[in-house]
This record gives sequence, C-alpha cells and structure tokens, in this order.
Amino acid sequence: MPGRLESKVAIITGASSGIGRATSLTFAREGAAIVCGDLRETSRKETEDEPTHQLIQKNGGKAIFVKCDTSKAEEVEALFQKAVQEYGRVDILVNNAGIAVESTNARPIWELDEETWDSTMAVNAKGVMLGCKYAAIQMMKQAPHPSGDRGWIINLGSLLSLVGSPKTGM
Repeated sequence: MPGRLESKVAIITGASSGIGRATSLTFAREGAAIVCGDLRETSRKETEDEPTHQLIQKNGGKAIFVKCDTSKAEEVEALFQKAVQEYGRVDILVNNAGIAVESTNARPIWELDEETWDSTMAVNAKGVMLGCKYAAIQMMKQAPHPSGDRGWIINLGSLLSLVGSPKTGM
C-alpha cells in the first residue's frame, strides 16, 4: 500500500538532527522524496552517526542534502531550485530550522547582547519568512494536484518562545 505522501516532494529545514531529522525519516517512510536542508550534513547528536539523507537512501527512499543557511535569501532560493532540479516540484515545506543561541549561556534578557538577538531572529523569524516566500513562489508556478492543492507549508515553533526557560530565571 502506498504511503500517505507517495509522489510528494518535501523540503525540511534543520533536517540533520532533532525534530527535522525525525520528520524527514517519517515523511520518507510515507513515500515522500526528501530535500534535507541544514547548515551541515551531520547531526549535532553523537547517537546519530549517519546523515539523514543517507539513512533515507539506505532504507530505499529518495533524499538529497542541500547546505542552507535559512537566514540568507540566496541560500533558501537555491534550496528550492535544487529541489525542483532534482524532483521537478515542491509539495511540502517544513520550516523547522531554529536556534536558541542564548540557551548555551542562559542569562536574563537584560544581559542579552544584540548579536545573539540578531542571529536568533535571522534564523527563527526571517528564515521562516524566506521559506514561506520561496515555497509560495514555487507552489504557485506548478500544476495543482488532483485535489486542487499546490502544496503545504508547515511552520514549527517552540513552546519555549511563549514561556521562557526556568534556567534563565524569567
């Protein structure tokens, strides 16, 4: 029986580890071709020694890796161009890439420097906007599926953005 995402092409940002990796592996099991976008191929977790796209390929799925800094428009645009070049279209974008630089050195907001703030906002806000922008551009160009839809955009966030962290005393 074909998977629920058979014949779909999914771009997943932050695909090398964590939620992005798990989403990539799940979507691939459901039949999607995966474009793994991330700053690096390898996971940040020592327990995940094989790159996500290689693990998908090893399990019989279709996947490629594209280096992408989601805070840079030209790299996000290139991510979509490579997906279309490889698979002909983009059906799903999972905007998953995110950073929490301040979590490695937790401190109150009044001690947060602008550089940390700017880099966090560049990935967590601008990166999401750029993903949506280039996904919409591509999805509007391509023929709709028989259901009438041209694609899906999924934006992930963290509860931490709403409640703060007990480590920081906020």
